[in-house]
Amino acid sequence: MKETFNFTPKLMMNTMRILSLIFLSLFFIQCSSDDNSNNNNNNDPNDPNPTNLPKLVAFEVGPNGTNVQYEYNDNDLLEVWTETTQPGVGFEITTAYNDELNPNVWYYVDSEGVSDQKGFFYDFQGRVFRYLDAQDDVTLVYDNDNDTVLFEGIIDEVADVSGSMTLNAGGKVTRFNGPNQYLTFDYDTSGNMIALNQYDNNDNLINNYSFTYDNKNNPFYGQFDALYLVRTIDLFWDFSNINFTGFSGYVYPYNPNNMTAILLDGITMVNYLIGYDNDDYPAVISEAVSGNSYQWDIIYITE
Repeated sequence: MKETFNFTPKLMMNTMRILSLIFLSLFFIQCSSDDNSNNNNNNDPNDPNPTNLPKLVAFEVGPNGTNVQYEYNDNDLLEVWTETTQPGVGFEITTAYNDELNPNVWYYVDSEGVSDQKGFFYDFQGRVFRYLDAQDDVTLVYDNDNDTVLFEGIIDEVADVSGSMTLNAGGKVTRFNGPNQYLTFDYDTSGNMIALNQYDNNDNLINNYSFTYDNKNNPFYGQFDALYLVRTIDLFWDFSNINFTGFSGYVYPYNPNNMTAILLDGITMVNYLIGYDNDDYPAVISEAVSGNSYQWDIIYITE
């Protein structure tokens, strides 16, 4: 299983800091919430053609008892994520939203009773300017052109760290500057990440990853839009390997289409063979990696 969220098994949490910042965040007003509703792939909800209507994932059912259940609020935004890796072992993440339908707090609890909270705080433009949990306390600073974002604070319990991200006109990260390396990203015309290049700080290429996609709707796309930069920091800070693909589709739901392969330096490392339902949404996925094959089913909410 991939890393999902940076919650820590510590019981000493930052609850008071989060609560005080929640009160502070009430002074920040989001001017527009239209872009934050679950508009999966820009589909028109009034379209009479069912192949164009968005679908919400109810379950991902994987091998060896692995199961993920998803529940949504009245705005079709992901509210409860319950993941089981084997009988009696797993975790649950509940998302609270603010009045502008941006995620406000993630509440986490696992089968061992460990709990944590991750709070998100927004500026007048609806951008995250700070987030924190038991491991992290990060501040984001945006330049006037919104094409560079600086971040600093505590990451993975390491204090006084800093980095930056460069954004393209569509708001996608094209360069991520970390502590001992930097990453560059390329995208296709649909906005899918098609390349991730890892360099050391002497500009030597360490790894080149590339990704291929189908042309079908990714059912996970369109959730947690406001947290795109937060999730990018979570997953690419101190990056060492690909940990945002495959099972548990809401880990990084920012590619409009479904990934079909991962290549490292031009060599295929992972293949995803996808079977679709009558609406051209993924229904059965077989992941082939290192000579092994793993299958999981996607079950959708039906009205």
